[in-house]
Amino acid sequence: MSAKPFVFDTDVLIIGGGFSGSWAALTARQHVENVLIVDKGPRDWGGLGGMSGGDMIVKQPEFAAKDLVEELVYYYDGLCEQDVLEEILNQSYERFKDYEKMGHEFARDDSGRLMSIPQRGLELMRYYFYHPYGKGGAHTTQILNAELQRLNVQRIGRIEITDLVKDGDAVSGAVGFHAQSGTPCLFRAKAVILAAHNGGWKGSYLLNTCAGEGAALAYGAGASLRNMEFIENWNVPKLFAWEGQTGMLPYGARFLNGEGEDFMRRYSPKLGAKADPHYNVRGMAFEVRAGRGPIYFDTSTMSPEGVEIMTPTGGWMKLNDTKLKELGIDFFKSKTEWMPQVLTSFGGTVADKDGWSGVPGLFVAGRARSVTPGVYMGGWDTCKTTTTGYIAGNSAGKYVSGLTSAPRFDDAHASGTLDATLSLLGKPGVYPKDVVRLMQELMAPMDVCILKTGKGLTRSLERLEDAKRNILPYMTAPEPHYLVKLVEARSMALITEMYLKASLMRKESRSGHYREDFPKRHGDPAWIVIRDGHDGMDLRADPVPLDRYPVKPHRYYMDNFAFPKTSAI
Repeated sequence: MSAKPFVFDTDVLIIGGGFSGSWAALTARQHVENVLIVDKGPRDWGGLGGMSGGDMIVKQPEFAAKDLVEELVYYYDGLCEQDVLEEILNQSYERFKDYEKMGHEFARDDSGRLMSIPQRGLELMRYYFYHPYGKGGAHTTQILNAELQRLNVQRIGRIEITDLVKDGDAVSGAVGFHAQSGTPCLFRAKAVILAAHNGGWKGSYLLNTCAGEGAALAYGAGASLRNMEFIENWNVPKLFAWEGQTGMLPYGARFLNGEGEDFMRRYSPKLGAKADPHYNVRGMAFEVRAGRGPIYFDTSTMSPEGVEIMTPTGGWMKLNDTKLKELGIDFFKSKTEWMPQVLTSFGGTVADKDGWSGVPGLFVAGRARSVTPGVYMGGWDTCKTTTTGYIAGNSAGKYVSGLTSAPRFDDAHASGTLDATLSLLGKPGVYPKDVVRLMQELMAPMDVCILKTGKGLTRSLERLEDAKRNILPYMTAPEPHYLVKLVEARSMALITEMYLKASLMRKESRSGHYREDFPKRHGDPAWIVIRDGHDGMDLRADPVPLDRYPVKPHRYYMDNFAFPKTSAI
C-alpha cells in the first residue's frame, strides 16, 4: 500500500447511510458511545430512501400482526419468514409514531383520520402516504440527519468499502478507500451493520448507485444469502422517471396495450392491473409477444381525488412534472408509453429476527437482508428499512456492550486485502463500464428476466462463465472514481451469477419467479440459500419451517393469474 491509510476506531461501524443505516445508528447509539456511518455517496444524501415518496406500510393498532402475516403468506406464495415479518409489523407503529414526533407528516382527511391506500388487492396491507406528495423521502432524510447530528453519530461520505475484516470467525471491521482521492481507509470495529443495498443492474429508475457491493461483502465474510432468484422487474416510463403507480392504480389508472385494451383483465379478471407490478410485467411481455404492443399507462381515468393526492409538489418528481408540462405533456391527462426494466435484486443476507447474520459481529438491515420473494408493496421499503435498521442497531449495540474484549484487527493483513483492489489503479485493461454493459446484456433477454426458461438462463450463465475467465480478471481503473465502478462491476457480476444459478435451480413458478418451462408450483415452499463454498458458489434448498410457523399456506396469490401455456420452450 503506497499511501498511508486513514485509520478509524469505532464501536459499531455501519455500512450504508440510508434509512436503515440511519435508524441502526440511532439505536446503536443508545448502547455505545462511538457509532460511525460510512457511505459511498455524499455524507448526508440519505440513500435511495431520500428519493422515495416517504410512504410507509404500518400495522395500525386496530390490526393484529398475525392477520397481516397470514395475508403476507398468501401474497408471498408461502415463501414467508413469519417470525421476522411479525417482528417488523409489530415494530412499525412505534417507528411510525417516531417519524411523526420528528415532524414527518402523514396525510389525514378533514376529520384528522389517517389516509391510506390498499395494496395489491390485499385487504389489510396498506400504506400511509406523506403529505404533501413528492417531498416525503427528502424530508425523511432531513429529519434523520438532524437526529444523527443531535446524537453525535459520526458520518463519512465518499467511502467505497471493499472487504470486511475478520478475527477468526468474528467480524472486526472493514477496509475501503476514498472514492475521490483513492486514500486507503481501515475501519476497526467491534461490530458491523451491513445496511448497503444488496445490489442491482444500474437501471435508469434512480437506481444507478446500487450495484451489488452489499451482497459481495456478506458473501465474502461467510454469510449466507437467499432469494437471489428474485429481481425487481419494474414498469417504468420509456422516456422519463415517475414514482407512484402503486398509488395511481387504485385511483383508476390503467395499463393498456397497443389496441387500447385493459389487458391485465385477460390474465386476472379479479385483480386486473391492481396487482403486484411483476405480474403486470409478465402480462406486458405476453402482450408484446402476441403483437399487441406497445404498452401505455393511462392516467386520464383517475379520480379527481387521486390526481390531487398523487400530483407531486416537490422533489425530483416535481422537476420532471414541470419539464413534461413545458413539453406540452400533462402526465395526469394523457397516455405515456411504459416498459419493463431490470432494476435490483430482491435477495439479501440471511438473518434472524434480531438482524444477526450468523457471523459473529455482523448484523444486517434494510435491503441488505432479504424478506421479499420478488413481489412488492408500496411503502414496504420504508417500513422494512426503518424497522430492521432499528432492530439491527439495537442488537449490535447490545452485542458490543456484552463483549469482554474487542476483536483483533490486523492492520497489516487488512492493508494487504485492500491492496488487491488498489493495485488495479492505472493499469491497462478492461474498463468497468464494459463489464456493467455485459451484465445488463446478460440480464435483459425476456427469457432470462421475465418469462424465464432453462435455455435462456443457461445461455446467459455460459457467457458469464466465459467473462469470469477472460474479462473480469483484466479490469482496471484509471483513477479512484473508476475504481469505485470496478468494485461495482465486480459485485454486479457476482449477483448476476447468483441470480442465474438460483433461477435455474428453482424449477417451478412461485411469487416473483416465473419459469415458462415450469409454470406451476412444485411441492412445499423452500428457499434457495447461497454461500461461498470450498469449490465455489454453493446452493442448497432450505424448506420453509412450516412445522414451527403458525400459518400453513392454503391459498396463493399466484393463483389469481392465468398466463398462456407454451407448448415448447
